Amino acid sequence: MHLHYDVEADWSLLDTCNFRCTYCFRSPEVLSAKVQVHASAEKWAEGFDATGKTWLLHITGGEPSIYPAFIDLCRNLSRNHYLSINSNLSGNCIEEFAETIDPQRVHYINAALHYVEREKRKSFDLFVERANNLRRRGFHVMISVLMSPDVIRLYPEISGRLASHGLAGVPKVMRGKNWNGRKYPAAYSDEERALFLRYLADAQRSYAPLMAEMEEPATIDIFADGRFVNGIPSYKGKRCAAGHNFVMIDPKGNVRWCKRNSSLGNILQKNVELMHGPSLCKNSACPYFCEKYTSPAFVGKQPIGAILHNKLITLRRDFRDRRYSDRTI
Repeated sequence: MHLHYDVEADWSLLDTCNFRCTYCFRSPEVLSAKVQVHASAEKWAEGFDATGKTWLLHITGGEPSIYPAFIDLCRNLSRNHYLSINSNLSGNCIEEFAETIDPQRVHYINAALHYVEREKRKSFDLFVERANNLRRRGFHVMISVLMSPDVIRLYPEISGRLASHGLAGVPKVMRGKNWNGRKYPAAYSDEERALFLRYLADAQRSYAPLMAEMEEPATIDIFADGRFVNGIPSYKGKRCAAGHNFVMIDPKGNVRWCKRNSSLGNILQKNVELMHGPSLCKNSACPYFCEKYTSPAFVGKQPIGAILHNKLITLRRDFRDRRYSDRTI
């Protein structure tokens, strides 16, 4: 699969989710909020097209598959851009997605199996049915399993049930203060780390043919989560291509070069102004994107003109943030 894109975005399409996983970093109030639709599928596509760039849009949430007219959104966006999807496959639109969206425009689908929640809802079989349907249609599907301490204990059962359907899970490191007040991954025991690495090695073997077919690794590279099992590194002070080759986008279309950093414009207002090259990281965000965009492939030698341009953009965006900090669409 050959991808040709200029900019990758981590796009949080919505905050709402229909699951209530105990390890989720979002509050129940946020997860249960009414879904807000800020523009039509056509307007979103026009906004991305107006940048003059080809995008790889990593659509996440919340749960994207419960977003109204999600299929129309993906259809419009995938005409000129590429997608990757982070989903628990719970939305009723998943079957239509498999039938109507071109898999050659979707780099991968991170199908999140929240096993305890699925068992509560008696919907494990529905999950594997949808995952296998997507695979049959030609999509690259990776089944991630977030490894909370209880899930680590259950993983042999989970793995066996997946295998009976021709599927395999991929262990994913749990991050943050989201389990009984303990901070992970630092709180993993030595035994839990050893089990995690063993299960991860199994997953790497199972998915080797898929990874070869994809050519470019998934940015959310859970197959390399062994690097995070002892802790998440700091990227502050490193040269990073965020703002140039990578941005974060919120549900309203606001574009930031990294988490909690100043605005680079808004997709729907068609005023996005990207940096002209890498800059020093001031605020680590998601380690998957940090790993990719601090790598040598993206932070080569930067011309002096790009440095000056980036400083100008910084001044503009700081002024804009002060003037329009309360502005909404």
